[in-house]
Amino acid sequence: RIIHTADWHLGQTFSGYDREEEHDAFLNWLTNTLEVQQTDVLLIAGDIFDVANPSATAQHRFFRFLKEAKAKCPHLQIVITAGNHDSAGRLEAPSPLLEELNTTITGFVRRTDTGEIDYDALLCPLYNKEGKQEGLCLCVPYLRQGDYPPAEEEEENSFMAGVARLYRKLTDYAKEQLQPDEALIAMGHLYAGSAELSENDSSERVIVGGLESIPADAFDDRLTYTALGHIHKAQRVGGQENIRYS
Repeated sequence: RIIHTADWHLGQTFSGYDREEEHDAFLNWLTNTLEVQQTDVLLIAGDIFDVANPSATAQHRFFRFLKEAKAKCPHLQIVITAGNHDSAGRLEAPSPLLEELNTTITGFVRRTDTGEIDYDALLCPLYNKEGKQEGLCLCVPYLRQGDYPPAEEEEENSFMAGVARLYRKLTDYAKEQLQPDEALIAMGHLYAGSAELSENDSSERVIVGGLESIPADAFDDRLTYTALGHIHKAQRVGGQENIRYS
């Protein structure tokens, strides 16, 4: 049982006013919902913080949530990927400690010693409350130019094509390790071209001409569910039930 969330933007201010009371209300609701729903896995698809250098108060709020969520749901597994507002390095820094809370954070697309993408570092096994593996998660953070595999002969070399290529190759790699009865979950922090933007939401810049928009078919049919962040409006992408913004 999975809950998918994204785009908390902790530390954000609105017209000069802080949103701490709102954020506390949301995090308290989420903590209680995790317990009531007996959630196995919480997916947080990017933009934990509003800025790359968040305040001590915002960081304290984040770590307090992790502690309280685990206290109420001891079996809970938390999987976090970085968004464009996050500092990937800052988000990953406490990983050695957070592993004790069964929390996995992916901020970067890492490379092996030979310069190849380290696909193992982008995969995370998912477990139910009995500790049995029930799937794999493609933990893809916000991607920048060069994070994706290079184009091969006759392949397009645009950002859009590169992102789709990374998801395809990572899905192929994950499927080789997947058991027949296991689910394959993907995460992403990006703008899907068919996504509907929230009215008057100027917090995420959409490139004119759709140069950074990723088509829904970039997400393979073999994916059980795709948990997206970046667009601040809950919706299905391309009309597909299993590709969603939270």
